[in-house]
Amino acid sequence: MGKAKTFHMKSLFALVLFLTASWMHPQNPQTSKTDSLKIALKKQTGQQKFHTLCYLSDEYSYSDLDQALSYGKQALAMAKKIKSDSCIAMAYNAIANTFQFRSELDSAVVYHRKSLQSRMKIRDSLGIADSYNNIGIAFDTKGDFQQALNNYFKALYYYDKKNDISKQAMTYTNIGIVYKTHEDYKKALTYYRKAYDFYVKAKDEFGITVSSGNLGSILINFSRYKESLKYSEMARKGYQKLGYDRYTAYPIGNMAMVYDSLHQFDIADKYYKQSIAQHEKFENWFEVANTGNAYAQCLIKQKRFAESIAVSEKAKASAKKSDAELVETMANENLAKAYAKGGHFQKAYEYANLYSIGKDSLFRKEKTKAIFELDAKYQTEKKEKLLLLKEVEAKQRNLWLMILGFLVITTIAGAALIYRQQKLRNKQQEQEHRLEKAIAKIEMQNKLQEQRLSISRDLHDNIGAQLTFIISSVDNLKFAFDLKDSKLNGKLDNISGFTQSTIIELRDTIWAMNSDAITFEDLHMRIMNFIEKAKIAAESIHFRFEIDEKLSHLACSSIVGMNIYRTIQEAVNNAIKYSNATEILVRIAENQDGISIEIIDDGNGFDMETAINGNGLHNMKKRIRSIGGAAEIDSAPGTGTRVSINLQKEALNT
Repeated sequence: MGKAKTFHMKSLFALVLFLTASWMHPQNPQTSKTDSLKIALKKQTGQQKFHTLCYLSDEYSYSDLDQALSYGKQALAMAKKIKSDSCIAMAYNAIANTFQFRSELDSAVVYHRKSLQSRMKIRDSLGIADSYNNIGIAFDTKGDFQQALNNYFKALYYYDKKNDISKQAMTYTNIGIVYKTHEDYKKALTYYRKAYDFYVKAKDEFGITVSSGNLGSILINFSRYKESLKYSEMARKGYQKLGYDRYTAYPIGNMAMVYDSLHQFDIADKYYKQSIAQHEKFENWFEVANTGNAYAQCLIKQKRFAESIAVSEKAKASAKKSDAELVETMANENLAKAYAKGGHFQKAYEYANLYSIGKDSLFRKEKTKAIFELDAKYQTEKKEKLLLLKEVEAKQRNLWLMILGFLVITTIAGAALIYRQQKLRNKQQEQEHRLEKAIAKIEMQNKLQEQRLSISRDLHDNIGAQLTFIISSVDNLKFAFDLKDSKLNGKLDNISGFTQSTIIELRDTIWAMNSDAITFEDLHMRIMNFIEKAKIAAESIHFRFEIDEKLSHLACSSIVGMNIYRTIQEAVNNAIKYSNATEILVRIAENQDGISIEIIDDGNGFDMETAINGNGLHNMKKRIRSIGGAAEIDSAPGTGTRVSINLQKEALNT
């Protein structure tokens, strides 16, 4: 069973609220803070009223999100009325935070970007950094990790310039969360430790609480359970002390994970239920789904399959509410496992297929290599700036030396000689620096290639061997027992066939992973292999494959090549299965706009009106759209079917 996901809390959104003295005087102890603010609001005007509206929006974000949004919009109207760009930026930020708490992430990004534009207009560098951080959190929650890291490092650039320790720590936390999501636990722990140390240095009680919770989360992955419980308990008590009941669910979830790992399931069940209930109370649907997935895996360990299925269905519904595709895919994986272990193989197959589709979609979107290169890019830029600063300082020193030389040395020839020697030295240093950069770049590329080959070997040696073992086991079962139950025999055949197709897809994936680029000659050979196998399965069909010779050496990225191959494969399979065709033609040619690909059969055809929404046709179009192309399907009863694909040449390396 795959690893369950531990829980971390993203740093709070950067809200800057300027509270005025008029409502900060001591109030009647019987009057709540929000009631006091509402009373003060009736007598206020201008900026004073604006700041009170912002504060009310912030207060209600922990208890009543509809009220929080209402006060945020009132604050925006007041900011526009008084024509203050800084107030407009704050109001947009308050509205965005409310949408983020409601898990309406697309709306949150829209309003955070509006806040960013206003802050850029007034050159508020700390505000700009806060907006970048908040946008990063929204993309992180959506599962778009490349965009998340991109915005986090932009925020860190501004915080570094301002030497804002608390904000640097906050951003270190968020970067650590992304690495943790990608299971680079060592790097995640490094960033979490940095964040904790910075918060302690800044004596930031809330920051210490947040980073304690994150340390409690990551230490589970190193089986350091005692330390994990210590930090998680620190976080839980810290949130309670500070009045942030909304966030106690995170350390409680991590405590559940510890007891789950220790197989103390009674305690784990109690903490899982507490964490989920707390997230539901505050409508944090992303974390309801995330924690639900972990609990579902715990129930599978206990062989409580029906309960696991119920929890996973609830997690999947919550993931849809928060547009969290990664978490929804994990829920499908848990459902497939629970149904399979419970003996419901048809249901298991359905959810395994949904999991495979979701995983394939995430693979296209994420481009994991680009994500982790952002860290290297940030560190490289930082080093280059330090080198540039040293170079400027060196030039200043050289200037003073030259002036002193002109004063001391009486001859022009002597001064010219010193200048020439210094110039040669600088040129030599520049050449050495360029050589070092080139060597570092080559080493990085070699390491990435080694990692990719290592992953592909692991896939082939471990998962491939396990799948082959499944096929062998099924065949042995059929051989060892005289299976007269045709239904059971059919199910075993389905399992064997499904596993065989999974092995084929795994080999295709390994082939794509091992290639930096794929030429159309590579595609030609791969498709011909597939067609040769298809001829064996469909002897009555005549297959033809035509490719323009000019395209043989044209290359595309591995992702584009894989999607082209999968689409052609699916179109040919559809023709074999459903069309009763006698001839199938695959043609790849160059046209004025780019590349055209056609898959044509002379079979029965079908009614486009009734079949256009089928999953197979939809998947083909979706694959081609994802790589910047267009796919059209033309068919009618009795006329055969034509699948046409058009790709721009500039889209081949996306």
